[in-house]
Amino acid sequence: MCVKETANLLRGKSFLLVFLVVLPIFGWAVTGVGGQVDTKVYLDPALVTANPGETFTVNVKIANVEDLWDYEFRLGWDPTLLDVTGVTEGPFLNAEGTYKTFFVKKEDFPSPGNLYVVCTLMGEPVSAAASGSGTLAIVEFRVLDAGNCTLDLYGTLFEKPPPEQRKIEHTTEEGFFKYPLSEVAIDPPSIIDPSLIRGDSFNISVAVAMAIEVYAWSFNMSWDPTVLNVTEIYEGLFLKQNGTTSFASEISQEEGYLYANCTLLGEPPEASVSGNGTLIIVTFMVEDKGATVLHISEATLLDYEGVEVHALAKDGYFSNILRDVAIISVSVSPTSVRAGDSVVISVVARNEGETTFGQSVDVTIYYNESFLGTLGISDLNPGGEKTLSFSWNTKDLAEGTYRIEAVASQLLGETNIVNNSYVYEYLEVMPPEQSFPFMLIIMINVVVVLVVFAGFVLLRKRG
Repeated sequence: MCVKETANLLRGKSFLLVFLVVLPIFGWAVTGVGGQVDTKVYLDPALVTANPGETFTVNVKIANVEDLWDYEFRLGWDPTLLDVTGVTEGPFLNAEGTYKTFFVKKEDFPSPGNLYVVCTLMGEPVSAAASGSGTLAIVEFRVLDAGNCTLDLYGTLFEKPPPEQRKIEHTTEEGFFKYPLSEVAIDPPSIIDPSLIRGDSFNISVAVAMAIEVYAWSFNMSWDPTVLNVTEIYEGLFLKQNGTTSFASEISQEEGYLYANCTLLGEPPEASVSGNGTLIIVTFMVEDKGATVLHISEATLLDYEGVEVHALAKDGYFSNILRDVAIISVSVSPTSVRAGDSVVISVVARNEGETTFGQSVDVTIYYNESFLGTLGISDLNPGGEKTLSFSWNTKDLAEGTYRIEAVASQLLGETNIVNNSYVYEYLEVMPPEQSFPFMLIIMINVVVVLVVFAGFVLLRKRG
């Protein structure tokens, strides 16, 4: 059943919310019936947004194809909103440049807002035919104005190798551009609190922003059930601020999954809601130490006619794991030098958290707030330490004292950044040592000898 039909049935018929709950489960049950996976041509990403004046790219991709020899497709859009700035061949048919292909693109063909692309293998053996999944072409657009339009993938043709060159049956999926784009997102987007332990609870909201005339909505949310457990779900005020609603939800604690939907009931089209608001409020209970993405999927907003109001889903993040990198010492040797001498700066970093960093850490060194250099740490176990050394030539330094500071980059989920830096005070730099001017003295003596000799010669001539 399509989204539009579902929305039309929802209006004024609350019992159909049971159908909306069962629909995802039914979808799981029928996936893969017959054991055959169809060839599919689609745009990735399927939903795009960008500010006017900015550019974005979409990939024309194919999935689950066997023995592809040549292809063609057309792509259509609203030319008042978008303009194509570049079209390049993808790596799928030419096998990352292994085989020779003939790639032709025609922009604004047969009219503005249309692209025609054709590509074929040339002079290659039949065994060169491509199988699997990959990118056929990459298309770059520039945004001309705010609005929305379909990225219509049509006129597609895919063929097997000669001599038969049989057509390959396939399905196509279009894309969509919208600016500004409605959002369905976790609020707050991240909860990072090592003080939350087993049995503690906290709330998050799933909120909508920049919505336009929404009459019904639904979405899925998933998380790691070994870390969190949902205890309660409440309907937010977004739809019911404008009338009577019917709200339903389903939770699978074992799988870490919930499905929720809501619709206005028997309300006129004018009751549709625009703007920002809360869809649901979820209470989580902490099961254990850990980190998990709060993943939003299949977020659907519908207007009164059942037409989808395209929206971008934004995930959230939870962690109660202590992540903490600390710089525990900085030393300089020697501590007093003359300008031009070299010193060695030693930095000791420690993992004061409960888990490995899980990422590289940059340690940047400054002298009197001027950048000196960056060193790296790949990872450290909890309690582990790493000593980093940096050799520095003081050639261009003026006389004075210099404050040396080492700063470690912040870890994902790190809340204590006070100990990410350490200051050493001070390195003393003295003027360069003045060497005895032997060459100058020699030159002066030579000049004196020459003058005396010249004077002696001149006196003899006069005598």
